[in-house]
Amino acid sequence: MSASEFMTVLRPTRRGLLRVGATGTLLATGACNNFIPASGPRMGGIMNPATESVGNPGSRFDPALRYALVTLDANVVAGVESDRPDSLFSAGLQSREAASVRLGVGDVVSITIYENQAGGLFLPVDGGRAGNFITLPQQQIGREGSVTVPFAGNIRAVGQTTGELEKGIAGRLRQRALDPQVIVSLVERRSAAISVVGDVDQSLRFALDPAGERLLGAIARAGGTRFAPHETLITLQRQGRSESAILAEIVDNPRLNVQLLPDDTIIVARQQRYFLALGAVGQSASITQLNRRFPFDDRRLSLADAIARAGGLQDDRANPSAVFLFRFEKPALLDRIGVRTAQYAGAEVPTVYRVDLLNPTSLFLVQRFPMRHNDLIFVSNAPSTDLLKFLQIILPIAQTGAYSATMAQ
Repeated sequence: MSASEFMTVLRPTRRGLLRVGATGTLLATGACNNFIPASGPRMGGIMNPATESVGNPGSRFDPALRYALVTLDANVVAGVESDRPDSLFSAGLQSREAASVRLGVGDVVSITIYENQAGGLFLPVDGGRAGNFITLPQQQIGREGSVTVPFAGNIRAVGQTTGELEKGIAGRLRQRALDPQVIVSLVERRSAAISVVGDVDQSLRFALDPAGERLLGAIARAGGTRFAPHETLITLQRQGRSESAILAEIVDNPRLNVQLLPDDTIIVARQQRYFLALGAVGQSASITQLNRRFPFDDRRLSLADAIARAGGLQDDRANPSAVFLFRFEKPALLDRIGVRTAQYAGAEVPTVYRVDLLNPTSLFLVQRFPMRHNDLIFVSNAPSTDLLKFLQIILPIAQTGAYSATMAQ
């Protein structure tokens, strides 16, 4: 019913006008809380009857939790875009070259000894075998870390390369054999193993290739991951430390495809990222969408994408100039965009980004603003929303009263 129609209905009776006035006065007082619809009790209805109140809940003007309010503009978007994600491998991990794989306990080696002529230590003059070399039986390096060579005794092998072990054996034999030359071959590597576990096709443990092994190659050996790259977290454990990165970032950045070292452990786990959308978003008007928690469907998600995923803004409720994004930010980032962070304690600063979608340039900015895991979008109601709620209540009452008065005449 339009305003003119409303007044026309009320015009025939003074009693109707008095009834509307009385009802309006009632709704203008604190009693309006009982008439205007809401999704739950109001703040006072919960706080006032409390037997005991602990802590300072603060207010809009004196909040218990201090936070920064940042209006979105081009400089802010550029600063947030340039921020380095937390889940990336450190520079030290990225710069490592292929490890020099050394012999370890459990490795199986084959030792071949050459002499320059017959009649030496290993090749008698009347020997019936061809060639000027002898291959010793294969040996497994024991816990003591050594191998045994006839006429040379026990020789330290653990921590040596095959070349270093060759020189050590030849040096021991030089006084007995005829110009000895030694070749050590690695038959089976059982030390320097890499483990890949978690959400892969098949968890496994394998020996590190002397030529080097990179992270993605090790994951491929395990049959690949079970989930999409943008929701798969790769954790590399090395020497008591752990570092993590999203698989999609590793695929896009070759520097993150790091060289592996002996005894590295790779843990593959699903980490699905989410954002929340509350307030006057389009999904809240749908009876089929009751979940306000939305998963990321790609590696990168912009604020525009997130608002669209939540159903956009409700035409009849939303205030386009009051779209807010809540998150915790690092002080270093806020310093770059002009926020004075000295007044905030802690490693992260509660931050609210405000977007005015009535400004056409904001529609470009939200397409570049990156979302993060656990971001919360809140769209405030327009100031007219409570008025519309009031009219939805009062118009049927006024219409009924005016109709009754007209019939009584």
